[in-house]
Amino acid sequence: MLNFHKHNSIIKKIIPLLAILLPSRATCLLYRIVGHKIGRNVRIPIFSYVYADKIELGNDVDIRHFVFISVSGLSIGNNAIISFGTQIKGEKSFCAGDNSFIGAHCIIHCEENVTLGFYSGLGPRCTVYTHGSFLPVNKGYPARFEEVVLEDFVWTGMTVTMLPGAYIESNCIINPGVVISSRIKSNTIVQFSPTALSFLSLSRLQRILKKNNTHYHEHILRDFLEYYQLKYTHDEMNNSFKINGKFEFKYFPDDNKIKLIYSSEKDITYDLENYYTDYSTLDIHKKFLYFLRRRFGLSLRNVYPD
Repeated sequence: MLNFHKHNSIIKKIIPLLAILLPSRATCLLYRIVGHKIGRNVRIPIFSYVYADKIELGNDVDIRHFVFISVSGLSIGNNAIISFGTQIKGEKSFCAGDNSFIGAHCIIHCEENVTLGFYSGLGPRCTVYTHGSFLPVNKGYPARFEEVVLEDFVWTGMTVTMLPGAYIESNCIINPGVVISSRIKSNTIVQFSPTALSFLSLSRLQRILKKNNTHYHEHILRDFLEYYQLKYTHDEMNNSFKINGKFEFKYFPDDNKIKLIYSSEKDITYDLENYYTDYSTLDIHKKFLYFLRRRFGLSLRNVYPD
């Protein structure tokens, strides 16, 4: 039994090296064979290195080119993105929830655990350090090791730096250039100016900006159809946008859902309340999901058929 675990551990270290030059499907298959949990439609392209003793990747995880990951434990939720050039390494674990996002060229050092919650993300070139030490402590220099946590619905703009002990509670926005080394309370916008560091109420801003679901649904669909230059008619009485006589978008403000109807018996539901959608390979569906994410910050997880 000991020999089996030893050999399996060696194989787990060899496979990421081989996978650097393998297509995504082959890489995912090899990871599954050695016991890692890999969801559906996971993308690990060539020229990316992903290693951990234990790996759990949810459905639709998208790891981009030139990503380097080497940690003890790796858990990434459904519909998450790790952008190109990002480095995640250390002796502890990295965990990111559903709909999370890591921007391009981020550096994350996991000497202690790093955790991102649901729908949380780091902008490009953010830095996360769980350790602050270099000079010898026996000469009185400080050393600090603490985990870093981002709860749900946290967004950090580009070049934000998080130091050991940074803990950002739910529903916060950290604007570019800020350095975080302590706890940030929920419903806060943190921004930096040359004269002062200011804390604003995010919940108050949300109350001012928020509109009803009908407004959002009509705005989203009209912008999408005009962006892709699709001819449509809008039936306000029936909450419907009809496209070229082939597709129809219907919206349901009470449930905060949109449906794409493409035959008399088939439709695709976009649940904007719980961030789910039905899986489909339709081109218009893929374009709509991309548009929702890029233009409206709505990242939807796929529900796959059994």
